[in-house]
Order: sequence, then structure tokens, then C-alpha cells
Amino acid sequence: MATRVTGSPHVQLEVWSAPGQERPTFEHAIKQEFKSIENGYSFGPSWTTHWVRATLQIPSDFAGKEVRLLFNPECESMVWSADGEPLQGLTGGNGDPKRHEFILAGRAGSNEAKRVLYLEVACNGMFGLGDYLIGPPDPDRYFTLKPVELVVKRPKACALYHDLVVLRQIIDDGLSEESPRWWQALSAADKVMTAYDPTDVSTLDACLEITGEFFKAKTGNAAHQ
Repeated sequence: MATRVTGSPHVQLEVWSAPGQERPTFEHAIKQEFKSIENGYSFGPSWTTHWVRATLQIPSDFAGKEVRLLFNPECESMVWSADGEPLQGLTGGNGDPKRHEFILAGRAGSNEAKRVLYLEVACNGMFGLGDYLIGPPDPDRYFTLKPVELVVKRPKACALYHDLVVLRQIIDDGLSEESPRWWQALSAADKVMTAYDPTDVSTLDACLEITGEFFKAKTGNAAHQ
């Protein structure tokens, strides 16, 4: 079973770009003339606003599953319902923090009707357009729309991802190398990298067993392992 789809008929995208640096209301934006776009579309320049109309068709293969919309324009955006309710903010890019996911259906049916969402895209980052140091904002920056997809996430893969995030935080920032738990975290991460095979989802069980052993250890016992 496919776990992700993009493009027609499942994902159809249109855009209207506001003139200059205007920030139009939802009511104004949806009355404008939209044009069809595809993955890879370029939003810009800096500080401009663009409204994307997404017509979404959940495939029948996703029935019974939680379905998420992945939308990453590399900048800030807001998800709106078709009747003008702001639903969730998104933060694009590949850094940290990032937020590209919106839950479209908690449990999809076998014959889902098409859904329409609007995404308000703002051509700036979470903290403006500078380099986060002392550099000035880039007045002519453009942002590329990454593939917009409907996805069904693998629970075991997600669990392993979050386990590895915590292990990395322990190794990089959480504990001193003098701590036995630091070395245990490093060993667990190394074992996961050895056990994991991206072409074989069954290896996720072995990886989760490794991280599970690390996280279930109690403080006193762990210090003497």
C-alpha cells in the first residue's frame, strides 16, 4: 500500500499573489483569480503574501488511517478552512524548529469527498529574513514549494525518530561525557544505526527494542551498567 501521494488527482494547487506587500483578508483573497501551480513553485520576493488553494482527494487506500497534509513552502504559512477558519500555523524549511504537517483526517473513510483548504504563505521566516546574526534582511528572497503530499505515517518509524531525537539531545547537550548514561546513549544510537535497514521496515522492531532498553533503565541501575 502506498503511504504518500502527490499531484493530480490527489493534490491540486492554485495560487493568487497579493500585490506589493499587502496582507489581504481571507474574504478578499478567496474572491481573486487563482492560477494552477505545481510542486517547485517559487514564492517571493521577501515580505510578499501568496494564497494557495489546495483541492485534496484522499485515496481509498488510506481508509482507516490518519492522513496528514505535508506543506513546506520554506517560509511561514497558515492553514485555513474553506469557510475562513484559521486552523494551524506552519513553519517551513529544513531547520529546527519546523512544522510541515497538518492532520487532514483522523481516520479516513473509504470514499472521502474532496476537501478544499487555503494556505496563506508569508515570504519570511519565523524571525524575519536576516541571518539570525547581524546581517541585514534579504530584500529579494524567494522560497521554493517542496512536494505537497498526503501521507500516512508509520507509527513505528515515528516512534524511532523521536527516540533518536532524544538520544541526540542527550549526546549533544544533555549530559557530560563523564556520565555513564552519556556513553550508554551513544552506544544505543550506534546500535540503531547498525540495525536499521531503510529498505526493510521489519528492522524498526529491532531498533525500537534497542532504544526501549535504554529508556526503561532506572536511574540507579543505569549508572552501574
